[in-house]
Amino acid sequence: MEHRKPHRAPLPFYAYSSFNKRGGKVVDIVTRRRNKALDMYQEMSTYETIAECLDISPTTVVQYVKRARDKGDVRAKRPFKHRGRLLALQRRKAINDMKALGMSARQISKQLGINVRLVQIRLKESGNGAAK
Repeated sequence: MEHRKPHRAPLPFYAYSSFNKRGGKVVDIVTRRRNKALDMYQEMSTYETIAECLDISPTTVVQYVKRARDKGDVRAKRPFKHRGRLLALQRRKAINDMKALGMSARQISKQLGINVRLVQIRLKESGNGAAK
């Protein structure tokens, strides 16, 4: 004879909600997930990348960011709309820093893995001169 577990009543709806209606506080896993999503967003990750990493919908990530932006969370603000612009700015700074250390355009291009001509153009733009 098989012993069955007694039937448990299903949990009330608020037990499954991301916002506990009775206690008035957000469930821990949702808080952790939202904080991780906002940290990744601040590091210039895309919505899709964040969603894939946290195993949630990209729409959920968009909502996390929107709510955080509305509440004034600094993690939801980006200096640039696109990651490429941020990377280009970081590369320009690296080129100027390496030039200040006395490296040639060829050495800089080899170190950063970019074209020598691009290094020369960026140096000329910044006024450091394009030393060959």
